[in-house]
Amino acid sequence: MIGRILRKAREALGDPGLRGALVSISVRIAAAFVGLALQILLARLMALQDYGVYVILWTWVSVVGQVGVLGFYDSAARFIPRYGRREKHAHLAGYLALGFRAVIIGSGLLAVAALAFLLLLPGLVDPAFLLPIGVLALGFPVLSLETYLTGVARGFGWYALSTVPGFILRPVLIMLGVGIAQFASITLDAVTVLALVVLASVLVLLVQALLLRARLPKAPRPTTSPERRRFWLLASVLMMPAMTAEELFVWIDVLILGFLVPPDQASLYFAAQRSLSLAAFVQYGFMLVAARGFSLSLASADRAGLQSRITRSTNATFWLTIPSVAITLLAGYPLLHLFGDAFVAAYPCLVLLGFAYVIRAATGQAAELLVVQGRYRLSLLIVSISVATCVLAMLVLVPLWGITGAAAAMVLVQLIRLVVVTALVHRHTGYWVLARPFTRVAGQG
Repeated sequence: MIGRILRKAREALGDPGLRGALVSISVRIAAAFVGLALQILLARLMALQDYGVYVILWTWVSVVGQVGVLGFYDSAARFIPRYGRREKHAHLAGYLALGFRAVIIGSGLLAVAALAFLLLLPGLVDPAFLLPIGVLALGFPVLSLETYLTGVARGFGWYALSTVPGFILRPVLIMLGVGIAQFASITLDAVTVLALVVLASVLVLLVQALLLRARLPKAPRPTTSPERRRFWLLASVLMMPAMTAEELFVWIDVLILGFLVPPDQASLYFAAQRSLSLAAFVQYGFMLVAARGFSLSLASADRAGLQSRITRSTNATFWLTIPSVAITLLAGYPLLHLFGDAFVAAYPCLVLLGFAYVIRAATGQAAELLVVQGRYRLSLLIVSISVATCVLAMLVLVPLWGITGAAAAMVLVQLIRLVVVTALVHRHTGYWVLARPFTRVAGQG
């Protein structure tokens, strides 16, 4: 029995994709504890209303930020492995340069549009959100560039570099800033905390940019044509609606709650969601490496190898999500109590959201498969069905059961998504993305 387990472990470690996933997951487990510590600290030190405003706005930034990146975060996983495998270094250098310029322009325009909206139509925004939105608008270019560099690091397979700066260094810097603010007797309202987030992101961007520059291969001068630059831009921008919708689906429950319940109730739900960081980071860890592995198999025209990668990645995601959710649920009450006494009421949400995470894990990295294949319309169709179902379910269930209704809606939506993803991806691509937890898959080096 032990010998069999050790043999399975050696086979898994022999796969570069799974090795990368283990590195990524290890970093994200550490990040889960750091991020959870940050959220507990903020929930303890901020008024419940201010914490709710911070939660809602930071969630919106996670979605809207995809627009500022213009799809280059995701297209990096498509083009960088391909050009690296085929040794097209001039194309690689040209793509990176175009992406940098496009993200600066796109995020800059997004920031200007947000500030113009606040100046011209301030009456449409709740006064509690006015200044915090202004602070985040000023930080859009920084946050977008950081997202782009994270995508570049992921494309090269530098998984620690794509996770440590944003998910460990930034929370640590924010906690340091919060400590300094407390020492200086500065009120920790939503504006102050979001300003600290933007400042920490500036430092993270500088560190990430310097480390990336040191690791990037010495490439020849880009010699790409205007036609190829237009191709990269179009391919990236076409990804943007689907990827923005995908990010929207990740946060859709919190975003809708921002409209249906007061900020203090939304903050309780957010605490339950963040308590499942371990499960979320397991799934993110495999997502981080899957796109690169899928792209390499596509570049080699290896259909059997790609199906093998998909099955192994999905099975591993599924099996690791189950214990991570179980551990979180066992520690649920004391974990929520760390946020504050009021947050314990969110335990039913924690249970339901944990079940939703397990259901989602059963289709693994189907979204990344569609990204590297350039199937934007199919990806957008799947996410649109998921988002529309979620909105309808929450409009019905939240008025009945409050935040528990929102968590129940997510279970229902994930079940529907599982059926839709499995059927449509298999029909249009020929690949099977649903977990086969008891199927033996041949190793791949």
